Amino acid sequence: MSIALTPDVKITPLIPCKVPKNKVFVCPESSWTPDSDGKWQLHPFAFDRWDVEEMAYYDGCSLHVGLNPFNVFKVHGSDYLKLLTCCTVNTFKTFPIGKARHVIFCDNGGKVLVDGICIRTGEEDYLAFNLVDPNFLNMQMGNPFKFECENLRENYAVIQLCGIHSLEVVEQVCRQDLHDLKFMYSCEAKIDGKAVRILRTGMAGTLAYEIHTTAEDAPYVYQKLLDMDKKYGVQEIGRICYVNQHCEGSIFQLAEHYNIRFEMEGDKFILSGSLPRESELQYHSPYDCGWGNLVRFDHDFMGKEALLAESQRHHNTAVHLIWNKEDILKVQAAVMDPEKRVDYMDMVGDYDFKNNCSTIHMDAVYDGDKLIGASSDRMLSAKTREMISICTIDEDYAVEGKEVEVLWGNPGTYQMRIRAKVTLFPYIKEDRNDNIDIEKIPHPVFD
Repeated sequence: MSIALTPDVKITPLIPCKVPKNKVFVCPESSWTPDSDGKWQLHPFAFDRWDVEEMAYYDGCSLHVGLNPFNVFKVHGSDYLKLLTCCTVNTFKTFPIGKARHVIFCDNGGKVLVDGICIRTGEEDYLAFNLVDPNFLNMQMGNPFKFECENLRENYAVIQLCGIHSLEVVEQVCRQDLHDLKFMYSCEAKIDGKAVRILRTGMAGTLAYEIHTTAEDAPYVYQKLLDMDKKYGVQEIGRICYVNQHCEGSIFQLAEHYNIRFEMEGDKFILSGSLPRESELQYHSPYDCGWGNLVRFDHDFMGKEALLAESQRHHNTAVHLIWNKEDILKVQAAVMDPEKRVDYMDMVGDYDFKNNCSTIHMDAVYDGDKLIGASSDRMLSAKTREMISICTIDEDYAVEGKEVEVLWGNPGTYQMRIRAKVTLFPYIKEDRNDNIDIEKIPHPVFD
């Protein structure tokens, strides 16, 4: 009989604390691999009640570092854009310095394989976040492109801030007016002499910024942000809150909202929920995610033919579903019926406490007997008190107020139908990060 040994683990060094305030820890949001010291990082699951944490990205300023460590490629050489153009749905004909771009890799069938962010930091300098290793891609193509590339995974840290006070917090720690920083643009700054990069982006849909720094400086920067709590309501958030941000923010994410086709042996995502395990709806194209505006057909790339055909025919699109309260309460009542044994519905969301980021919960969406879509990332919004989910659905049903039904319960259990109404993207429709009037926020005053 063999015994599986617990790996060497450590609490993330990015959060400055000698004695952890938290008692429950999880692996990073990104892939879990050991650091160069052989240890595996852990992050706090939560810092407070879920509703307290979630309201921070509306009314205050949420603070999150749970993505780290993850792959950050520092690339030098203009050929990198040529490589990305060959491999992604994007083109980079206009890509000014400081600009960040959402980059999407697809498989031959036009389904998303990987997506992430690329920032242009100089004339021939780039930072690639959660994208395919440029050296690996170049090697696969016979090394036709000339550039230098380094993975900064353990030496780079991203601190994410969301909420109406996020700009004020960032300005105060940088001692710099950043009102002119546009959505999806970045700039260089300093925090007490420590070089940082500020990027205006976020996962919750509300006003948000990221502070990029070195892993060495991250604990100091993090503490500076915490010191802003009394004035601006800074709230540390853990895994469950961060997962829910994507749903309210109307942002599809791999391993939370959709699956990918694995062409090699190894770990695969576990599907839960009522969606049939063989359903093609578990795989999403850019159109399924509402990203069709990013697809450009003026160059060759993997999946081009499939996406071109999809763009010219009837297809799915992205919406939110607002679940019927009466039907939710019927499910809760049925959970307590020993004869039915309905799958338990956690109000906060469908989080797999055993498998962490390895499980995707997807529920089938019906019109009568017709399967019309796939719902995922169900959650109770702390702000609106609505049970919502993100959904890819037949475009005929992408009509505000359209009623559909979500099937609740894993195959083989007592399943129940829940009515739901369609609401169009985005769920948060006012004061979104990309269109909020920044001038409503006071310009900083420094002592």
